[in-house]
Amino acid sequence: MIRMIAWCLLLGFALPSLAAEPSEFRFSKEIDRGKTREENIVAVTFDSDVYAGTRVGFPDLRIFNKEEQEVPCLVEKATETRMHTVRETCNSRVLSLQEQGDGVELIVQLEGETPSADGLAIYTPLTNFERRVSVFGRTEGIGWKPLVAEGLVFDYSRYMDIGNREVRLPKNDCRQFKVVISDIADSKESPFLEMTRKYQGGSESERIEKTVLERRAFRMDRIELWHEKDEKFYEYEKKIEYPVAEFRVEENAAEKETLIYVNMRREPLTGLTLETASRNFNRSARVQISENRGGRIAWVDIGQGGLSRVKFGSYHNETLELSFPEQREKEYRIVIRNHDNPPLKITGVKAKGNIYRAVFLAEENETFRLGYGSDEVDPPNYDAAAVLAPLRQGQKAEEARLGKESDNAPVTPEPNFKSLINNPLLLGGGVVLLVAVLGWALFRAAHRINEIPKE
Repeated sequence: MIRMIAWCLLLGFALPSLAAEPSEFRFSKEIDRGKTREENIVAVTFDSDVYAGTRVGFPDLRIFNKEEQEVPCLVEKATETRMHTVRETCNSRVLSLQEQGDGVELIVQLEGETPSADGLAIYTPLTNFERRVSVFGRTEGIGWKPLVAEGLVFDYSRYMDIGNREVRLPKNDCRQFKVVISDIADSKESPFLEMTRKYQGGSESERIEKTVLERRAFRMDRIELWHEKDEKFYEYEKKIEYPVAEFRVEENAAEKETLIYVNMRREPLTGLTLETASRNFNRSARVQISENRGGRIAWVDIGQGGLSRVKFGSYHNETLELSFPEQREKEYRIVIRNHDNPPLKITGVKAKGNIYRAVFLAEENETFRLGYGSDEVDPPNYDAAAVLAPLRQGQKAEEARLGKESDNAPVTPEPNFKSLINNPLLLGGGVVLLVAVLGWALFRAAHRINEIPKE
């Protein structure tokens, strides 16, 4: 009797989880394959409804056929193939350098079989400067043609940590370039002051201090031409823009910070981009998510970077995106450090992230739907990855679409063998019963040993 009870309990604990049933999932969507009904590999991309209704890692997501049988699938991150662009320095040399009014003119020539130049870089040890650059090009035996009318190289480190020492060129086949740098000299405030003292009656009656300006030449260490080329194809995680549900902006005057709260639907985000009407700024910023720490909500950094926009003449450069590792949260917070600068005029926020999809084998004339949303189901253990791997070589998956979301009314499931086996109360009771039975058996065995007569 005891042995039978023990084996029954152990067998019940060792039983694997049975296949999931559609009634276990709160939401469902029909998978629309269009008019196609042939046997094929099908890929269906998740939308915001699916992200909002599933747990991290998608353990509560299943595909069912029309007989409500579970269909093995592979959940994967979508990728795309792109060329990788690299920059290389052109083999070149300076043919001449001569002063021209308040500027300087350089003639630079490409050497050998070097590809055409896509831009030039001016290397200088100077800081806090601004120079205008004009570039002309020509092939051998042909006159100069303008390439860049008024480029700008500068260093504004006295105001903020931004600078530019490059000039991008339009597509060309020129082998020689004439680079004209205007205002080659400027004035710089000397660290020394000129002081004049006047004495009357043996004591100082007047003191005059004057700031001394030094004429500073534009020193260049070298000038380089460069070109860009595309290397082999690389697989990149495919990104799309997800709609922002809501955002709001708060100003923390005491901490000199701007706080931007961004609400999402738990899409797999990897970056947030600000939209602003402000210009000529450079701020540090952090992206945060909230965590529950012992009943207290704390904001935790997940990414940081710089936000900048510089528009001056023909020069325009901006960095407004903050990247971070993939997150699936309902709310994000961006903290911008303003210091003594006026707050930025935030007009909008854009969200960007990865794409996930389910890939499965569809039988001929079969229909499917996606079930998702459960706090209890365990992740499935499919062999879909191994099965699909050889079939997908050289074959593109058929793209399907998700239909409208159906909210399945919560029902109280009828007791079945699976629910009984997975019931924590039953399991706990079984363990207690097993321990009690084993204890009773040991007690009886010890009592019988004591009853054995001693020789």
